[in-house]
Amino acid sequence: MTELAYRIDERPQRAWESLLYGWQHTLVDISPFVLPLAVASAVGMGPAQQAELINFTLLAMGVATLIQTTVGNRLPIIQGPSATIIGVMAPVGAQLGAAAMWGGVLAGAALETLFGATGALGVLRRFFPPLVSGIVIMTIGLSLGQLAVRLSVGSGSGGEIGFAIATVALVLALKTYGRRLAGGLLARAAVFLSIWLVGLVVGGVLGQVDWALVAQKPWFQVPRLFPHGAPLGWDFRIVAVAAIFAGYLGSMVESVGDYVATCEVAQEEFEKHHVDRGIAAEGVGCLVAAALGGMPCTSYTQNVGIIAATGVASRHVVRVAACILLLYGLCPKFGALLVALPRPVLGGVFLIVCGLIVMSGVGLIRRSAGTTANRFIAGLALTTALGVPLYVTHGLGDAWLAESSMFTRVALSNPIVLGVALAITLNALLNGIRQEPS
Repeated sequence: MTELAYRIDERPQRAWESLLYGWQHTLVDISPFVLPLAVASAVGMGPAQQAELINFTLLAMGVATLIQTTVGNRLPIIQGPSATIIGVMAPVGAQLGAAAMWGGVLAGAALETLFGATGALGVLRRFFPPLVSGIVIMTIGLSLGQLAVRLSVGSGSGGEIGFAIATVALVLALKTYGRRLAGGLLARAAVFLSIWLVGLVVGGVLGQVDWALVAQKPWFQVPRLFPHGAPLGWDFRIVAVAAIFAGYLGSMVESVGDYVATCEVAQEEFEKHHVDRGIAAEGVGCLVAAALGGMPCTSYTQNVGIIAATGVASRHVVRVAACILLLYGLCPKFGALLVALPRPVLGGVFLIVCGLIVMSGVGLIRRSAGTTANRFIAGLALTTALGVPLYVTHGLGDAWLAESSMFTRVALSNPIVLGVALAITLNALLNGIRQEPS
């Protein structure tokens, strides 16, 4: 297990150090720049509206993260756009229109808040003994690892792969030798320094930084409520609400897995209140996101990997990251700088982060009894959770998915949702349900 430099309730003594670690958290969150475009394309937004949607989402991320870390489960978790929810929003928006899509988003957020506030999901804690938690964490890491490889390889050119290799090498060098310098600061800031040194400095010298993208963005943008129209003008169709809420359910299941993973790497006991307060806070965050015109937010697994990589589990640091995200949303030029970096640089960081997430899961599985049943559960759940989405996506294809129900899409194309369902079901069948996880 990673030796922690700062535990959840601790904070760095120097303000600039908190700023450094917080900024580091925001540098691995690329989904705000990618996922909104799927929705924008589905509802026919133009380039200017697409850029605005990204800014609205960054602003919503900052607010949602402050809510989660202050009055939610108070774990060091960044909140950001949910691929599971957006994966449902896009087809709903394309088929039923933007008004029905936003109506479903708002209604789904209210239902998620209710789920958390009533403790309806808190009972899930008993379904997450170390074996199941380890399988879920490994699934998360391996699933994100596919994105890491795609980002690292890019078009397959030697230059792009070289950026990824250089980033990985620098992170490992700083983690290995930086502990002896500046009181270990270089080791704790390894991800931050590697992204900027390889991405901005080396990438800039080689002409791989898109400075034009940064130049065209304004310095400041005033936020406004309901930029996509007032809720009274939205279309609250039952089919849209039901479909998008299916995405919310998938997101909630993923979030529970993220809470488990965060508690594991932060060396915190996983409790029922983490689920109840966390899901309620995510629901409120999604309501705020809808009001600000951004994408619904959920917990971000890659930041769990940052904690594992750096040993900085401070909730205060994540709040600093939330304030930086607010700046990204208010200052589009500032946020565009990250988008302008070569993608393989972020891919190289992702490879390390995902590997550490996987090893956290391995550690939990090893904590379980080495019985034949447990080996069967872990092997079958992991293989199926990773294999079925690949076959559905690439074997059956988009046409088959388009004709399937929303539930089928979420259940069979999302490895994390599938991994959670399989691990819990197989463990219940072969080991029974414990009242409390050991």
